[in-house]
Amino acid sequence: MQRSPSTPSAATRASEPVEGPFSDEAADEQRVRNAIVEAVLSHQLPPGTRLVESPLCEAFGVNRSLLRRVFVQLANERVIELHRNRGAVVAQPTQEEMRQAFEARRLIEGAVLQSLGDRAQGPYLASVRRLVCEEHDAYRRGDRSRWVRLSGEYHLRLTALLGNQDLDAMLKSLVTRTTLMKALYDSPGRSTCSFDEHNAILDALEAGNVELACKLMSDHLNDAERKLRREPDANEVDLLALFGPAR
Repeated sequence: MQRSPSTPSAATRASEPVEGPFSDEAADEQRVRNAIVEAVLSHQLPPGTRLVESPLCEAFGVNRSLLRRVFVQLANERVIELHRNRGAVVAQPTQEEMRQAFEARRLIEGAVLQSLGDRAQGPYLASVRRLVCEEHDAYRRGDRSRWVRLSGEYHLRLTALLGNQDLDAMLKSLVTRTTLMKALYDSPGRSTCSFDEHNAILDALEAGNVELACKLMSDHLNDAERKLRREPDANEVDLLALFGPAR
C-alpha cells in the first residue's frame, strides 16, 4: 500500500521522483540497492529472507517497477535470488558454491602474488597498507559492514597492482560473491578475514619471500572458508520497520 499523498513523511518526500532527468530515478535505484546490500552485510537480512514488494515500496517511497529493476541488479550481483513462486529472497549460497568460489580465489590470488614478485616493495604496497589500517579501524569501531567491504577490497587492491583489467574483473566477481558469503554465514564473534593476516602477507612480499606470501594467502583463504557457518537461521523480517522512515 502506498502512503497517502496528503501526509508523506520527510523520508518519503525526499525519495519521491521529481520532474527532471532520468538521473533522479537512477539515484533512487542506487539508494534502494545500497540500503538492501547494507542490510545484508550487517546481518539485518539473513539468508533466505523474502523481500516482499509492498512493504519495500512503502518504506522506500518507490514504485514496483523501480524496485523490480533493483531486484534484477541484485540478482545479477548474486546478492538475492529470484524465484517464480517465492519472488525475491536473500541469496543462500550452497556449500559447494562456497567451496568452488574459494578454490578459484586461492588459484588466482596465488598467481597474483607470484606475478607481483620483486615489484612488491614498500612504496609499491603503500596504498594497500593504508587500506589495512582503515580495515583495522573499522573493526575497532564496530563498523562491521565497512570492515567486511575493506577486507574484500584488500584483495582487489593487490591484484590491481598488476594493471590487468581482465584479471581485475574476474577477481572482483569472486570477491563480491565470497564477501557476501562472509556477511551471510560468518559465525558470530569470528573474524574470517583478519587484518593481521593481511599485513603478514604484505610483510612476506616486502621481504621478497613470495613462497611464504603464497602460503599465507592460501592459509588465509582456507581459514576464511572453514569458519563460515553452513546452516544459517532463516527469520521473518519486518521490512517496513527495517527500511521505513521511522527506523
